[in-house]
Amino acid sequence: MKIYGIDVSHHQGTIDWAKTASELRRVNSGTSPGFAILRAGYSNRNGKGGLWEDSRFTANVAGCEKNGVPMGVYFYCYDQSPEAARITAKHVVNLLKGHKWDYPIYYDVEYEPYNKTCGRAQNTAIIKAALEVFEQAGYYAAVYCSRDFFLNYTNLSSLSGFDKWEAAYTSSDSAAVENGLWQYSSKNALGIAGFGSSLDCDVSYKDYPAIMRSAGLNGYEKQTETPAEEAPAARLQKIHIGPVSQGDADAILALCKDLGLTDPGKKLYSSEWV
Repeated sequence: MKIYGIDVSHHQGTIDWAKTASELRRVNSGTSPGFAILRAGYSNRNGKGGLWEDSRFTANVAGCEKNGVPMGVYFYCYDQSPEAARITAKHVVNLLKGHKWDYPIYYDVEYEPYNKTCGRAQNTAIIKAALEVFEQAGYYAAVYCSRDFFLNYTNLSSLSGFDKWEAAYTSSDSAAVENGLWQYSSKNALGIAGFGSSLDCDVSYKDYPAIMRSAGLNGYEKQTETPAEEAPAARLQKIHIGPVSQGDADAILALCKDLGLTDPGKKLYSSEWV
């Protein structure tokens, strides 16, 4: 399956979400409302953790909720240790409360000087620390990186347990990174009205809204299946008693019928009462 969506931050300014919701449904041929991944903010540039909230985050959340646009979240990383990443992630968790998120919560790691030089193991440890905080809080945690960053700056196999949102502005996707979301354009390839030629466009390969609802993640309560009422015949058991008089047998049979304990489709012969 393919569902098309966008990701936005304060760089897009004030968004007309009613119009954008209509556009997202249009590019999904009317079969899906699409989605928007909203930037929650970015971590402290000193690398020690904490969050600076995106100036348009609250308004974008409200716009999506009012107009039925399924939402996910991302936030940009300046964290320079696993502990810093945990601090930042906990701040993000506080922002997520009270809302339902149909798409994952993404930790965005890019080519900051520290991340380019700290080594694969440290980048991977930082990413996992943040994602584990989200999972422990009941959120579907995932990571955003460019294809090159995934391949050359992380231990990709160590992130196999987490979904990936991969940025690669190429004509086709590749199997180099197994991704759930592919960011394939920063130039509004979907032609969403109101954004000109500057808008990140994405395609999702998973039905994330269904995953969140069925698993009870991202603000949703876990769905429980209500078992069908057990058919009376399934509750029946043949009970052998005796010896009893014919009068007692008739009285017992009448009582069983009154209690609905006999199979109406099967005649009960006196020979069974032995």
